[in-house]
Amino acid sequence: MTTESFATGLRCIDCGAGYPLSYRLECEKCRGLLELTYDLGALAARGPAAFQGRGLWRYAPVLPIANPAHRVTRGEGQTPLLESPRLAKSLGVKRLLLKFDGTNPTGTVKDRSSATAVAAALQFGQRVTSVVSSGNAGSSIAAYSARAGLRSLIFVYEQASAPKMLHMAATASDLIIYKGVYDDLIGHWDRLAEEQLFFDCGASRNAYKQEGKKTLAYEIWEQNDRRAPDVVVAPVAVGETFIATVRGFRELKQLGWIDKAPLMVAAQATRANAVSRAWRDGGPLRPIEIGYTVAEGLASGNPGLKGEWTLRLLRESGGLAGDAEDEEILEAQKVLARTEGIWAGPTGVAALAVLRRLLAAKQLDPSQTICVIVSETGLKTEAEVPPRQGTVFDYASLKALVLSRLAG
Repeated sequence: MTTESFATGLRCIDCGAGYPLSYRLECEKCRGLLELTYDLGALAARGPAAFQGRGLWRYAPVLPIANPAHRVTRGEGQTPLLESPRLAKSLGVKRLLLKFDGTNPTGTVKDRSSATAVAAALQFGQRVTSVVSSGNAGSSIAAYSARAGLRSLIFVYEQASAPKMLHMAATASDLIIYKGVYDDLIGHWDRLAEEQLFFDCGASRNAYKQEGKKTLAYEIWEQNDRRAPDVVVAPVAVGETFIATVRGFRELKQLGWIDKAPLMVAAQATRANAVSRAWRDGGPLRPIEIGYTVAEGLASGNPGLKGEWTLRLLRESGGLAGDAEDEEILEAQKVLARTEGIWAGPTGVAALAVLRRLLAAKQLDPSQTICVIVSETGLKTEAEVPPRQGTVFDYASLKALVLSRLAG
């Protein structure tokens, strides 16, 4: 496996100020968000052969962790890109690809960003990680921190699903349950992160954490015969997955390995739709009060600077944004399971529900190749269990039942 990283520094997305590779959460000049920069010229000279090995760290050249000893892993990445002809037919789409990240170690796309976040904590000599979560990020950061031998302070809201709670209770050094939603705590927690009481593993500012999700673009490209899909639909809470995927495809274009980046679609839950609402209205991003949504991982009504960055990328690139009601998300969950055998959680299928809406509104071309990021497994969902009352069979009654079902 290659040991080289082509990362060169950090750059402010607002004023363009540059910084060395260091642990900082914002621009010192304008308090803007930072993104990582790379020597793409050197990488282009090496070509795709620079990517070696398997999993997320196959893409070490475009990740910011130089020392292989810091590259914590639990086998994340290289998740399947699934051709989905039956679902495509039901949607009236010529070709549909599902990037199913529910096969990651903790069952969520968050494992990509947890890998680079915890690796960065090691790189910068930090001993304690922390995150505010609705469930998936908490269980992922806790698991990766345990793997790296770091202490983790995991803050999770009280409505998180039982499977996620059990996972966090098992892996977190300290699990703190808070009342309310993500937006109620994140401001206070951000202030503690600025005081460096712990390493920031949140989604709102840490460029090193976000970078792991950039591998989604590289994997989709490689798994699709080194071609970019025409459209990629990504879930959006504060925007980390969306932004990282955009950056990945942008780098591939700068490298000359694709001719055109995909049209990007930002998918939200209607009950937490600050970004899609602003995009639709053509105005600025305005925080909204939210309650509960079945898409727990999208439950952010105030996506802050990352939300503004997402909105900017949408408008600059001519992308689309949409949202779906909880009932539509649950229906998409059932359809995905019945047509393609994929059991994904509500957060994971929100992007699919939004795709269905946009196709119905004729906002997307069904003749194009469309890729949907399905971000979590359904095995972490706290869903209603089917009735468990069993039936005693003899041969005759069993045969009668089978024949009646087959005739139906």
